[in-house]
Amino acid sequence: MTMNTQIKKTNESEELIKWGGWLNEFLWICSGANRTILRQCPTDYAKYAGIGGTILFTALMATLSGGYALYFIFHSVEKAISFGIFWGMLIFNLDRFIVNTMYSDGKVTISWKEFYSGLPRIIIAIFLGIVISTPLEMKIFEDRINSQLVKDNIERTNASMAEIDKGNELLIKRRDLLEQQKAEIQGRLTKANEELKNEGVGAALSGKAGHGPIYGDKEQYKNTIEREFLIWESSYQKELEHIIKQIGINRAKGNEDISKGNDENGFCVRYEAFSNIKNENSNLKIVSIIVMLLFIIIETAPTFFKMMIASGPYDDYLRAEMHRARIASDKRISDINDEVNTEIQISTQKNKERLTAEVLANRELMTRVAKVQAELLQTAIDKWREEELLKIKENPSLYIKTNTVKT
Repeated sequence: MTMNTQIKKTNESEELIKWGGWLNEFLWICSGANRTILRQCPTDYAKYAGIGGTILFTALMATLSGGYALYFIFHSVEKAISFGIFWGMLIFNLDRFIVNTMYSDGKVTISWKEFYSGLPRIIIAIFLGIVISTPLEMKIFEDRINSQLVKDNIERTNASMAEIDKGNELLIKRRDLLEQQKAEIQGRLTKANEELKNEGVGAALSGKAGHGPIYGDKEQYKNTIEREFLIWESSYQKELEHIIKQIGINRAKGNEDISKGNDENGFCVRYEAFSNIKNENSNLKIVSIIVMLLFIIIETAPTFFKMMIASGPYDDYLRAEMHRARIASDKRISDINDEVNTEIQISTQKNKERLTAEVLANRELMTRVAKVQAELLQTAIDKWREEELLKIKENPSLYIKTNTVKT
């Protein structure tokens, strides 16, 4: 007899309820309840609709959380949506499983037995609450995270530039020295040219224009500086250009690495920035903890709710169905045992009858063998008697003498 038949017989005077409303039906599916039974228990409609609603909205939050987290990993809307849906369905199935496998004693209080039996599921629910809440917390504080990322990028850029300059320290010192030498020679050459020009036009201290002895001395001094500059260029100009080029290459490579680091906007980078925000601002840390606790409460609510709800008609029907199924199972096991025992008895009886038949057959065979052996022995005795009589007839004296000697 099925449960539907039992319900129908129980409610013979009432019309069987076949539909509980599309919203209730949908939420009952989410809760994992047996809708056929639940429809006949109107007082339990809201109870299981509430459980289903909690499971549903937890799954929706998990979908948003998973999609948001994956978007910052692959930067793909399609992948984020696909993973978000998958993650939401996974959480939905886990919550549904947790709620429907919970032990409940049917009382509004939570007993120690209920708590201990539900502890593994509670731990799983807490873990899921933390996993779901983290990406959503990051979305809530997205503006602060973006600001922190800018701050972290600036600090990272400054640190990287300092590291680059430290790596170029010897090159920079050599460059500065060579540039200082070059600038010093160029400065003296410029001054010598200016003095020579002034001497030629009469603007120097001598006050005489033209190319006199003083002009010649200054021209010779200028030429000396020019030769010094040419010697310096031939000796150090290529080295200076190479050093400047190498410093530029090192800085370009460093800037490229800095640019790549600043362009990183993945989930791990954002989570690190989020952690820095919480460490620097205790108020935000408290808010983050409150948000996380909120999601943990939402995630564990169906579990504790299942522990605390009192038994209703639906639970009574389920217990009756479980009892009926258990009895049917026990009866089936008993029937199978009886069938096996009967088969064993039949087999034992057949073996016994076969053994008896074999014993009788063997006994009959032995009797026939003994009878045949007796007949053969009698025939042999008769034959021997005839032979002995023949010997006596032929020579009685010899027969007597022979048998006497043997004796």
